[in-house]
Amino acid sequence: MLKEFDYIFNPRSIAVIGASQTDGFTRSLTRTEKTKDNLFLVNPNHKELFGKRCYPSILDIEEQVDYVVIAVSALLIPQILKDCIEKGVKIAHIFSSGFSETGIAERIKLEDELKEITKGKIRLIGPNCLGIYCPKSGLSFNPEASTEEGPVGVISQSGTFADLFLDIGKIRNIKFSKVISYGNGIDLDCPDFLEYLAEDDETKSIALYIEGIRDGRRFKSALKKAASKKPIVALKGGVTEHGSRAAASHTGSLAGSPQVWRAFFEQAGVVQVESFDELVNTILAISCSPLPSGKGVSIITHSGGFSVLETDICVKAGLEVPQFGGKTLRKLKKLVPVAGTSITNPLDAWPIYYRSSALRDTIKAIALDENIHSLVLHIDELKYWKQILAEELEGFVRKVLGFMMDACEYARDEIKKPVMICVSLETYSEDEEDRKYHLMVKKEFENRGFPVYPTLEGAIKPLFNLYKYRTLFLRT
Repeated sequence: MLKEFDYIFNPRSIAVIGASQTDGFTRSLTRTEKTKDNLFLVNPNHKELFGKRCYPSILDIEEQVDYVVIAVSALLIPQILKDCIEKGVKIAHIFSSGFSETGIAERIKLEDELKEITKGKIRLIGPNCLGIYCPKSGLSFNPEASTEEGPVGVISQSGTFADLFLDIGKIRNIKFSKVISYGNGIDLDCPDFLEYLAEDDETKSIALYIEGIRDGRRFKSALKKAASKKPIVALKGGVTEHGSRAAASHTGSLAGSPQVWRAFFEQAGVVQVESFDELVNTILAISCSPLPSGKGVSIITHSGGFSVLETDICVKAGLEVPQFGGKTLRKLKKLVPVAGTSITNPLDAWPIYYRSSALRDTIKAIALDENIHSLVLHIDELKYWKQILAEELEGFVRKVLGFMMDACEYARDEIKKPVMICVSLETYSEDEEDRKYHLMVKKEFENRGFPVYPTLEGAIKPLFNLYKYRTLFLRT
């Protein structure tokens, strides 16, 4: 299996059958230095595409081909697979749809025919999927995807979610080792990819989107084994009656009872989430944060009104907002001015932002508190800074950031407590300068490896999921 998977993620040569000016595979692979010299395009209707020769058939290519992408009508695929087998191709990724997911008897039979043709001769990914993204080898289905390698592996039954991960990853600073879209999974299926990523040194955590499974026993075994080695965050599609029906028409999957799946994930030590946003937010936190040793959260903010709502959000999510210990309170009384502030938790202490060393020392003092197991830093007052500081704003922001970074890295790296950063991106602001400085703060924290969220709600649920993962891991 390891040798077969090396052909999947690190093929020596690739062919796109059904190449065109518009398909994402051809555009991605012809642009990438790692793949373009060992890429072959097959389409009898073209002589040339993107400056590369087009072949009428896979059999007309003189060189060895390890991996093919097939993007043609479903009815043509049986013969194309026979040609691939004759050519000695190792892996065939079938992008085309129109098989069992249609529910049509003839198309289900066609899918069975593909399995019969290829059994023991060539491995299949798909059909009805986007296939593989691997930045190390340059393999990609998204022309705009980042070429940077990272620690997050993604296994998705949905091609749309796999593609969306790559788009959002660029915005949210999530970097990937492998992203896998496997669709109907008639040969290589979710358990195969779980087993591989469990042993893959380049993958440190796994995000999973699944609609249904073919072999429950094997899936359970693969999932439990993978979860014992690295964190897995899972989103199950089709947990309602109507969602189950949609899953059947999407990938031909049987969705199953939500209660069974919930227990199933918990027994395996997998964190289950309820939405795609929560999946993204949680895998971001897991990929760059230590695990909290308890539920106690401290929120450092600039607004009394925000602090009330922030406390509610934490408690509703399953976390706690405990009071600071006596030693911490004594330190804070020396650092935080009394007027207009509150040294309870959440900490409403806007004046310390104008005394940068006090801000740094305050964060460090809170990080040392035994009641506090994680910190949330809510930064949403840049417009006030601009009103006060005018042309001196940029220098001030960079100075404040330096002190905040020092304290946050101390909390994360030395005290081993997760630090979540909430920076409003001012989506609706028409002031370009407001957006400029919010983005600057976001980028600075991301460059230091902190998870950054545009809303507090987006930060709190992943923080609870970090705690939940720790308890599941210790239990299993």
